[in-house]
Amino acid sequence: MKILHLATQDKGGGGGGFDAAYRLHCNMRSAGVESAMIVFNKQSDDRQVISISNHFTLEDKLRWFLKKCSLRIHRRIYTSPYFIVEMGDFFPVSRLLAALPFRPNAIIVHWVSTFITTRIMRNLSLATGAPLYWYMADMAPLTGGCHYAFDCNGYKYECGNCPQLQYGKSANDISHRQWKQKFDNFHAVNITMVPASSWLERQTMESSLFSSGSIRKILLGIDSDIFKPVSQVMVRKLLDLPVDKTILFFGAHNLFEERKGINYFLDALNYLKAMLQKKKNISERIMIVTAGSETNMDQYILPFRHQHIGFLRGDDKLAAAYQAANVFICSSTEDSGPMMINESILCGTPVISFDMGVAPDLVHTGMTGYRARLRDAQDMAKGLHDLLLMNSNSMNDMRDRCRKLGLKLCHPTVQVKAFLDMCTCEK
Repeated sequence: MKILHLATQDKGGGGGGFDAAYRLHCNMRSAGVESAMIVFNKQSDDRQVISISNHFTLEDKLRWFLKKCSLRIHRRIYTSPYFIVEMGDFFPVSRLLAALPFRPNAIIVHWVSTFITTRIMRNLSLATGAPLYWYMADMAPLTGGCHYAFDCNGYKYECGNCPQLQYGKSANDISHRQWKQKFDNFHAVNITMVPASSWLERQTMESSLFSSGSIRKILLGIDSDIFKPVSQVMVRKLLDLPVDKTILFFGAHNLFEERKGINYFLDALNYLKAMLQKKKNISERIMIVTAGSETNMDQYILPFRHQHIGFLRGDDKLAAAYQAANVFICSSTEDSGPMMINESILCGTPVISFDMGVAPDLVHTGMTGYRARLRDAQDMAKGLHDLLLMNSNSMNDMRDRCRKLGLKLCHPTVQVKAFLDMCTCEK
């Protein structure tokens, strides 16, 4: 089996979707699969990752520069940060064909915005005879341009009148035109959509592009040798955290990104403080630990002791944060993952989250944490309250269940086998 992966970048510096793509490529190679990646921005020293920009002509580079400038201007003036205007085919599919290390049996598409258009995907599939599998990091494949639809149902129809456009909304606006391009290109090839959560699976089944197409859910694989339970005392000393506190961990690449729901998180903490008014012995032991690129948490008044540990670079440091925590809190209100839930569960750390993303797959109330009603901070506080009142034996049982469920659903071998089984069935 020869697998080709397409992604804008292979790892690091661009969000969890890139790391997830590169991780799958590496796990496939470890399983004996002949796997290669073609990317635009190469960050690793992996010889099996090929940078397409190395195959660019001078004309290609000039065309890329002009289109990138145009895209930046367009995004600042016309669209929200979550809407992407396709750049068009700034290089021909022959550039990809020339870069191929082999003739693939299957092509797995990851996060490819500003790199690969749906027309190039179609032409590459037709030229190689390889079916496409789009491993979805967000809603972009389902829409006319937005990565997160929020409350808009346009993707269930044909897009148009897009609420994420600042100007030019109409039935035939750019969101509808891009939807039409996807419709025409996708219906010309053999493509399977691969959502990484039940939430995204439901959205795919509801979409006008793929409701009658092939859909197969496969959760993200996480390194279980790094994300695993260890001694809390040990990792707390490593992170310079107190060993005698009940740590509630909250983290995100950008803590203040609206869809990460920090306001719901803060409201939940205030509700929790009120619930524990007569339980000083519990309340006084609570410590909030946050991690992320933003450090200006001082603008918020937290009802419990707080420590910000900065941006955690590398899986080892990120795993240590989960391992040090009693509970991981995910207050995201719009997310196709997030991958942090998978990572926390594998570390044996219970999760409190809203009912969205991968939470329906991994966060089971009373078993592996608490899944609160979407955007209901009071319900999230109730979940925190319930877990904090659990005795040590019940909490240890919950931690064990988290680890077992993580190994069952998020182990790399489970992910790789699911992909290979799916690709083999297509042959």
